[in-house]
Amino acid sequence: MTVEHRVREVVDEHVAQVRQDLDARVEALTANLASLADQQRTEIEQQATEARAAGVIEATRKIRVETLQRLLGSIRRIDEADGLNGILEALSKAALDQTSRVAVLLVDGYMFRPWGHFGFEPGTEPAEMPIGASGTLASAVTVGQSSFVEPAVEGQESMEPAFMRVAGGHRGMVIPLTVGGDVVAVLYADDTTLTVGEDDTSPWPEEVELLARHAAVRLENVTSTRAVEVLARPD
Repeated sequence: MTVEHRVREVVDEHVAQVRQDLDARVEALTANLASLADQQRTEIEQQATEARAAGVIEATRKIRVETLQRLLGSIRRIDEADGLNGILEALSKAALDQTSRVAVLLVDGYMFRPWGHFGFEPGTEPAEMPIGASGTLASAVTVGQSSFVEPAVEGQESMEPAFMRVAGGHRGMVIPLTVGGDVVAVLYADDTTLTVGEDDTSPWPEEVELLARHAAVRLENVTSTRAVEVLARPD
């Protein structure tokens, strides 16, 4: 073997070694860059998740604050209402702020007599009826407990009055107003303007029942106050 050939072999071996080292370095650098990219991607995704969570928490907090402020405002208006009609009007308007349709029916012996209704289309509002004409209304008077109205089922006859019939995916609710242990009126409310599915998360039934119970306390207070005033009058 000539010196020239030997030199060429040594050079080729050196070049091959250098190329191998470079390839290894490039591969290691690529792996490091990929690892850094994955790490950055994970950190970015985590930050985005935290930001979304913070946004949801803030939005939820804002909704709760707004709901509380709205309820407190409604309760104040009920407290400030003067007389029986004023209390019922304040309750009706407050309930209508939470849902779509509201009606108040007074208990008069064996009859329901409409006091007022809000949100109903002409011809769909409640009318005077015997208490026994609706199982849900009658139950509210007899038991003194709130109850939901089952949605109307197509093809099946409903025992509920026409104004209380809601389509599937919606809810109606009857809440008794009790004064001195007796149900003196019932509040009906439903959610027919809410989109189907929205009602699943809407707290309107709890909010309306809270308002109705507070109004009943106010009615009892006003009734008791007037009774005391009558008794205190000189003969």
